[in-house]
Amino acid sequence: MKILMCNKFHFIVGGTERYLFDLSEGLKRLGHTIIDFSTKNRGNFYSEYSDYFVEGSDFSKGLRLNSISDARKAINFIYSFQARKNIECLIERYRPDVAHIHNIYHHISSSIIHSLRKKGIPVLMSVHDYKLICPNYSLFTNNELCERCKKYNYYNAIIYKCIKESRIASILTCLEMYFCKILKIYEKNVDLFIAPSKFIQNKLVDFGIDREKIFYLPYAINLNRFRVNFEPGEYILYFGNIYYKKGVHRLLAVAKQFKHIPIKIIGEGPYKKALQQLISEYNLSNVEFLGHRPIDELISFIPGARLVIVPSLWYEVAGLTIYEAFASGKCVVASNIGAIPEIIKDGVNGILFNPFDEQNMLEKIEYLLNSPQKIKELGKNAFDMINEYNNPIYHYETLLSVYNNLLNKNKN
Repeated sequence: MKILMCNKFHFIVGGTERYLFDLSEGLKRLGHTIIDFSTKNRGNFYSEYSDYFVEGSDFSKGLRLNSISDARKAINFIYSFQARKNIECLIERYRPDVAHIHNIYHHISSSIIHSLRKKGIPVLMSVHDYKLICPNYSLFTNNELCERCKKYNYYNAIIYKCIKESRIASILTCLEMYFCKILKIYEKNVDLFIAPSKFIQNKLVDFGIDREKIFYLPYAINLNRFRVNFEPGEYILYFGNIYYKKGVHRLLAVAKQFKHIPIKIIGEGPYKKALQQLISEYNLSNVEFLGHRPIDELISFIPGARLVIVPSLWYEVAGLTIYEAFASGKCVVASNIGAIPEIIKDGVNGILFNPFDEQNMLEKIEYLLNSPQKIKELGKNAFDMINEYNNPIYHYETLLSVYNNLLNKNKN
């Protein structure tokens, strides 16, 4: 089978790309052809299809409208004619059987969905965030949980400057949301949405997406990539993006109570400078920032951890970090929020705490630090769970079955 994989980045940015590349490699090993479609970037992994990639735009610092070039970028932000043209050329050349979309918003845009529909290609979409229902992807704005845009009230993004704290970026995103919703681009043209957690599945339904078009399939983990170590290591480990919503500042606030335990933080993001200021303010000489690390190097830090912590304040979509810690046999202490309690059964394969109660977090961490046998027990249970329920072969075979069902349905 020839599978067209569409994602706006062709290098590792976060969990979406880690899943995407593992999935692509797994399907290749089963004898299928993966056709890449993405944006051009100097950091991209090699792809024989890169000539068809779209010119990338850097939206990391928001959007301005000071020139004709900025205006073109703004139009492509909503609907990219270049992406539509390029993907149609790619389709004509390679004739994919099915399209599997991941994150295409803004850099590629929804324009490609029209082309896929026009060419009669079944479209499957993995939902890695809340962008289908929330302008800023996260249901979290101004440092708090937010569902103001329910019932298509996307104008709230402008009022609260939800996108990069920029009025222009928020206006354009609001327009893009209404554009897609009025034309029902995703609802009409995507045959099936894949939800990696029950939590996001229910949120999508709650915001108006037909439950019949959502298929629940948790992420898979390639256990062969991980080294298992059930013994408690030397340090507390956080790895992931550095945003306020990730709650790392809460960890630092309670870390004053266990300065004898090293804390390693792996990742980059806009909130890093604020965290470094907190480290200085709290006089935390035991905290080490390791920055961004390539995935293989990142994975090498997990077996040496005593605990892996996930102190999120937002609705985590699927908790890929937790899966990766489990694959290394590590005990995870995490916020009881979003999809996390679907993965962690409190006291069985990990420990949950109230994300908005620092004292509760502190008590749970201290309990584990003083209970090395409990750490080992939870880590073993976590590994057993991931080995049984997140098996890659089952995941790939299930997806292939979905692909084939869509192909047969499309033929009829």
